[in-house]
Amino acid sequence: MPDSAVEPRLGDAFGAALLDAFAGGRGTHVTERDDGFVDVMDATMYFLEPDLWSDAWPGHDEAALDLVHGRILDVGAGAGRHSLALQTRGHEPVALDVSPGAVEVCRRRGVRHTFLGSIEEFADSDPPLFDAAVLMGNNLSLLGSPERSGSMLGTLRRLLHPAGTIVGACLDPYLTDDPVHLAYHQQNRERGRSPGQLTLRVRYRGLAGDWFDWLLMSPDELAVIADRAGWRLDDVTDPDPSYLAVLRPA
Repeated sequence: MPDSAVEPRLGDAFGAALLDAFAGGRGTHVTERDDGFVDVMDATMYFLEPDLWSDAWPGHDEAALDLVHGRILDVGAGAGRHSLALQTRGHEPVALDVSPGAVEVCRRRGVRHTFLGSIEEFADSDPPLFDAAVLMGNNLSLLGSPERSGSMLGTLRRLLHPAGTIVGACLDPYLTDDPVHLAYHQQNRERGRSPGQLTLRVRYRGLAGDWFDWLLMSPDELAVIADRAGWRLDDVTDPDPSYLAVLRPA
């Protein structure tokens, strides 16, 4: 490393990118994997209106919103696009995110109910029960790892009515022929991890967020994880490689 190299400051990199995009910039940020692989993202995509969602995502978002009603927990809400769409439909979403910048953007955009913190912290605040939870933008990957997934699914059970549903999207990690990703899968196997378990952080300008785990799963893997936590995979679209899944209490 050159003597003049400067390490990034730790902070809310994702939130900073969203705030800049909200102010009229692009908010171009980087998702960095722990093997050095990076992916460049334009934060303005998180602000698209629903009629443009299919230009940026595989088309699951509108279908997901058709499946939920009433009080809805938007987990990993980001810039609040799902919460705003649900409000427009007459529902009562709560936008939850661990990013202060993301929650501030949600508020500025008109999301009426927000929560800054983890899903466990939200559950400890003893809110009224929800009819559904949405985890879009591949946010089913927030389950983190097969070992920790049961904790999050158990917390969602606490937050939902007995017949409440989870609707979310994920990527099937096995539908790739990219040698960089295939090598990472093998490294994971050698470390005793699930092949699709990623360790990531967000970089923006001079900021770097905390490292976190992101669990990409095939539908079959999701079904096993759900079953162990008392849920069943009730419906799933064909992965291409993204898919939409509906979980209901077993």
